Amino acid sequence: MQRTFFAGTGASVSLSEFKAEQLGRRDASGQIARQLRKAIASGVWKPGERLPSEKELAETFDVARATAREGLKLLSATGMVSSSRGSNGGTFLSAPDPDEVAQQLSDSIQLWYRAGNVSIHDVDEARWVLEMHCVDLAARRRTDEDLAAIKKPVEQSRDFEMDIADWLDLDLEFHTAISKAAKNKILELAMTSVHLSRPATNSVFVEFLDRETVMKQHEAIYLAIEASDPAQAQLAFQAHVSYLDDTRRDALAEQNAADIMVASLPPVPHQKEH
Repeated sequence: MQRTFFAGTGASVSLSEFKAEQLGRRDASGQIARQLRKAIASGVWKPGERLPSEKELAETFDVARATAREGLKLLSATGMVSSSRGSNGGTFLSAPDPDEVAQQLSDSIQLWYRAGNVSIHDVDEARWVLEMHCVDLAARRRTDEDLAAIKKPVEQSRDFEMDIADWLDLDLEFHTAISKAAKNKILELAMTSVHLSRPATNSVFVEFLDRETVMKQHEAIYLAIEASDPAQAQLAFQAHVSYLDDTRRDALAEQNAADIMVASLPPVPHQKEH
């Protein structure tokens, strides 16, 4: 089965690159959408290029146009493509929006946390590995704007009498600003997945934390990043994580963090997004 699909830019994409597989008996539209998504992920089409029309898809997969149309609708629902009408219309591959990608990742990971067997220890360990690199890179790459974003929640958290939910929002804002300052999109997305579990994992020990101690530790991390001192930033972060580990250990008493699943913790309302 070899045909040529024409891209919106005037270039053509040969089906030697997009190899349509025979459809099964059930959910033909879903199968079409999945095959197109797989082809997009492998680079058959580039952002801005036109995908095959419903007529071309119907002929290629030997299905009714209504089935092909539904397949394109399912693909459109993922945000990967957009449609337009008119003589130059069609279905076009969208450029990925980082915020949308992060949100989709966030939704999937939240479900995974609640359905899976991820432990508090898993979250702590992942956070240590990832954020240790983030503080190092932030100290090397931070801009003045990054410094302002990191310093703001540190200054605001000096109010030790504020509501605990607001204080936790500032904590998340501080660590999120550091991951952004690292200037690595993959690390930033990975840290997003770790941060999503923190409202739940924090619930087991947050009342045991000394807010002034945490604020001073955050300030030490900020000052090291401001001074462009990666080694000191990592030392300051290690001191912060050690304090959190010790506090959680005291709060859990006889329980081991590796034995407590995130899914077993009570649901915590989403904190404000930053």
